[in-house]
Amino acid sequence: MTFLVGRPLTLAITATAGSGFLLFGYDQGVMSGLLSGDAFVRTFPEIDTTAGGHGSSSLQGTVVAIYEIGCFLGAILALVWGEKFGRRMCIMAGCVILTIGAALQCSAYSIPHMIVGRIVAGIGNGLNTSTIPVWHSELSKAASRGKGLAIELCINIFGVMTAYWVDYGMSYVASEAQFRFPIALQILFAIVTFFGILALPESPRWLIAHGQHSEARRVLWAIQPNAHSITEEDTVVSQDIAEITQAVVEEQSASEEGSFRMVFKNGPQRFLYRTLLGMGGQMMQQLSGVNLITYYNTVIFEQSVGMSHNLALLLAGFNGVAYFVSTLIPIWTIDRLGRRKLMLFAAAGQCACMAILAGTVSNGGHAAGLVATVMLFLFNFFFGVGLLAIPWLLPAEYSPLAVRTRSAALATATNWIFTFLVVEITPVSISNIGYRTYIYFAVFNFCFIPLIYFFYPETRNLTLEQIDRLFTGEKVQLHWHPSMGIAGDVDQRVGEKDPESILNVVPSSSRKERSRKEQPHSERAPSVDPQLETREVDPAPSPLPVSYPDHNPAPIHPIDYNPCGGQALSPSLSSNASLYQAREVRGHQRGRSRDDETTKVPNHFSHGNSPTHLYIHSSPEFVVDELTALRNFSGNTASFPPSGPEPYQGIASPLFDHSVFSDPANFANDVFLPGSAYEALHTALRNRQLWTARSDIPSRCSSPASAPEFDAVTPDELQARQADNYSRSRRSFDLSPDRENVLWQNYLNETCTWLDMFDNHRHFASTFPQMAKSAPHLRYSILALSARQIERKQNEKSQSESLSLYQEAIHLLLPELERKTTPVIASCVILCVLEMLSCNPKEWRRHLDGCAYLIQAAEINGFSGKEEQALFWCFARMDVCGGLISEEETIIPIHHWIPKDMSPTEASQLFLASNITAFDTYANYTVYLCAQTLGVLFSPAAQMSSSCVSCRYLGSPDERDTYVHRWKHLFDTVEQWYDSRPNQMKPLFTIPATAANPFPTVLYGNGAAISGNQLYHACAVLLLQRKPKTLSLPRRPKSVLWHARQICAISASNTHHGCWTNALQPLWLAGKVMSHHSEHAAIIETLTRIERETGWATAWRVEDLKDFWGEDDEVDEMDSMRIDTEGDVSLQTPRSIRSQ
Repeated sequence: MTFLVGRPLTLAITATAGSGFLLFGYDQGVMSGLLSGDAFVRTFPEIDTTAGGHGSSSLQGTVVAIYEIGCFLGAILALVWGEKFGRRMCIMAGCVILTIGAALQCSAYSIPHMIVGRIVAGIGNGLNTSTIPVWHSELSKAASRGKGLAIELCINIFGVMTAYWVDYGMSYVASEAQFRFPIALQILFAIVTFFGILALPESPRWLIAHGQHSEARRVLWAIQPNAHSITEEDTVVSQDIAEITQAVVEEQSASEEGSFRMVFKNGPQRFLYRTLLGMGGQMMQQLSGVNLITYYNTVIFEQSVGMSHNLALLLAGFNGVAYFVSTLIPIWTIDRLGRRKLMLFAAAGQCACMAILAGTVSNGGHAAGLVATVMLFLFNFFFGVGLLAIPWLLPAEYSPLAVRTRSAALATATNWIFTFLVVEITPVSISNIGYRTYIYFAVFNFCFIPLIYFFYPETRNLTLEQIDRLFTGEKVQLHWHPSMGIAGDVDQRVGEKDPESILNVVPSSSRKERSRKEQPHSERAPSVDPQLETREVDPAPSPLPVSYPDHNPAPIHPIDYNPCGGQALSPSLSSNASLYQAREVRGHQRGRSRDDETTKVPNHFSHGNSPTHLYIHSSPEFVVDELTALRNFSGNTASFPPSGPEPYQGIASPLFDHSVFSDPANFANDVFLPGSAYEALHTALRNRQLWTARSDIPSRCSSPASAPEFDAVTPDELQARQADNYSRSRRSFDLSPDRENVLWQNYLNETCTWLDMFDNHRHFASTFPQMAKSAPHLRYSILALSARQIERKQNEKSQSESLSLYQEAIHLLLPELERKTTPVIASCVILCVLEMLSCNPKEWRRHLDGCAYLIQAAEINGFSGKEEQALFWCFARMDVCGGLISEEETIIPIHHWIPKDMSPTEASQLFLASNITAFDTYANYTVYLCAQTLGVLFSPAAQMSSSCVSCRYLGSPDERDTYVHRWKHLFDTVEQWYDSRPNQMKPLFTIPATAANPFPTVLYGNGAAISGNQLYHACAVLLLQRKPKTLSLPRRPKSVLWHARQICAISASNTHHGCWTNALQPLWLAGKVMSHHSEHAAIIETLTRIERETGWATAWRVEDLKDFWGEDDEVDEMDSMRIDTEGDVSLQTPRSIRSQ
């Protein structure tokens, strides 16, 4: 087992794999400069084909190409024995055999001696090249697998370049060391690879396939980026083990218990088809003609172009440098652009280069010779970008585990057979047919284009297990389809395919980040008897008893039980409530339909196991105790009930002294940090909302399901206990009239433009402030939001004012939650807006779920009318934004957006009818359409159409089972929205784009029109990017680029602050479509203005876009969003764009 873990281990694996391919590349290139060297032709005159020599070109080809026969034999050995002895043993054996072969070559004095040495060295190299890509890919994450192999092949070409320059340097040596030293030097690389493999782990997939689960667990833990902060029993490691184990069982079952014959069978797993694709990739690589140049670079410069030997060697060296530089490009593009695009790009470019090379060589003039030289350089560029790394990656990606070693070995054997063919015939071909040699290679490259386009699936960012799904359906899928689920190794985990728990709703983009926070807690075994737990006071306690890895967990309180079904009365309401063990939550979800989850809050803690759970409180009144203790932490300290010590005596005010301006390098830099007062307050409110949303709590339209039978807390008793808790002595919150006036002014003039954007009646500016007079919690919620927006906009380092108001609002809100009145829902929605403004955007969904379920429990929907309808649509916009960030369906299911007795068709008709009477309702229709789009494209149940919540309302019953029908129905509805817009939703005027402004000017007259049209274009972009390939539309739609440019134009042209807050995700979608630097600059300028003028964080999206555009390696690029020592914000255009 290796002594390295985490990122150092990953780098060591890549470096060692690269050293093995450096050895391969060096041996490929070393013979190029030796064949025409003086010492070499003196020792081996039989293969002297230089001017004045009388050697045989065919024998020369055989001596060089026989190495490929050895490589082929090595690949066959890997095919037969590789799976039995493992990846590491094969690679180490290859290094030993190659060393022996190199020693034989460098000591050779005759052609047979040299041939034997090259065959032996080839066997060792064949073992290595068959096994190293498989070993490397099985130790890599899906998102970096292509990049890792691109680095590996980049090092391979570095070996070719090194060989060229060693040959050039040794050309000045007259003795036999001129060729013996370059051949012997490869022994050094073999030794480095051998000892590197010796210190590194075996493939975890091979270990599991051979029953070594404990060792596989250690390896999977060691390669995790955060291995230092988790244990081998971590959930992430266990999920990897489960995925691989399941894949092994399924594949071995399908492969007739691992027999060799299954490689050549095309059953449900399509083993033969997948093996042939891998072999075809290697065939294309060699028939492209690359080794025509690699092995005979110097010969071509001398014989075809007419250069001197010294100049040919020098140009071969520079060609090697250019070749190496071109191989750096796939490191950044292979996992962004994908395999197919790069292969198509390479095939087309290589075809052109070979065709031009044939024409110029046939001319024979000096100018033609220069063009031919350029074509040789360009050919290596195209090959290095697209066909160098990918054919080595595809066999390991396409092949299932049961045949992966054998398929990779067959693919490598194919490489060597075709390499032998090319290297064998090249000198004979050049001598006999001259320039026509390049013509047939041009034809070969032309034929590769349709072969790649029609047969090779895209595997970018897919796990090896997901790639299996591309091949195992009714037909091979060339692209991962949204209906197949979410791509990537983070999202398609075992246990995460089920719908999310109502108590653990987390966007997929943040699961990995949160798992790192949760794992130290999940490893702690709870006491058998909670009463035996002892309380330990930390030296610097946090506002609520939040556990950390180095501290004892929070104390466990006795648990009350609900007599109904033996379920616990309440989930945890402490700050630890968000730390439920994910495996238990997911275990509860299996077998439960989506509809069940959306109607009530499940309590998954049974009578039998709840008492020993680490994170369970007994009932909601503990929230009041906790918040009472937190009360006024900056001044006087409050007390917990007598059951524990006072934990907040040492907390200073303010809690934070650092800026919370968005930091693109650390998206977790928000005020809702673990252990913070903000996070503790939010967690308490969220859990109380979830508890209140339970189906057995009285709502405005229902009563409890049953009466308590034993020791359960009735609502009356609970209210009495809460009143008692609130009667405890505490200092009242003081807010001066002048300061409150400032906050109200900011709310009415700035914040309301966000909230009332789609509401012509402006309920947030008129109705809810009037309600706040008699609802103190609503008053403080409004003031807290206003204060927080001022702090964000002015970049204030202290959050004490907004935090104090936030505390006060929650203290006053908690006792009122069960009533679910309109002011209560209004407070919850407004506090959600505050949290959206202040938290890590990739955590938005966790800050929305509590309010979402409370809204459902209160039976509020998009047609409730008056204030409640305004609240719903305000929240719905946030729900859609959260779904766009994480590419998931909305938390409130789409069928809860309309009344129970209303069909989706009737809802659409009402929306369309509003284009005459209420254009704000028509604008809300786009929010509804966005929610439908998220449901159709990203619902985990999308591949199970019959149970898809969002999709059962699209199309007739006999059509709903196909993604194509759902997509078409939704697309037609979205286009109908655009075609039926009322005049208020249409632009006032437009100005075409100019050289100074890359986007057109599109001016609208109101906020509903601005955001409504922008959401329409966002829907269109999402749908068109995922259009079923088999679908033909009756009329040609606008392009994705047109919709994306409209999104950017709307944001740049209309500076409505409320609409800007809704523009972040549409701008992200549009930015990914843009390619010109002027467009990038304009988008970044708009995003920076949004943050500067509204306080909404945008730097994280700027960083995402820069990473997507390939600008992530320009360090300090985001100095354009920095904070100086006085707290001033400098928002400038990034340097890379200013320099254009």
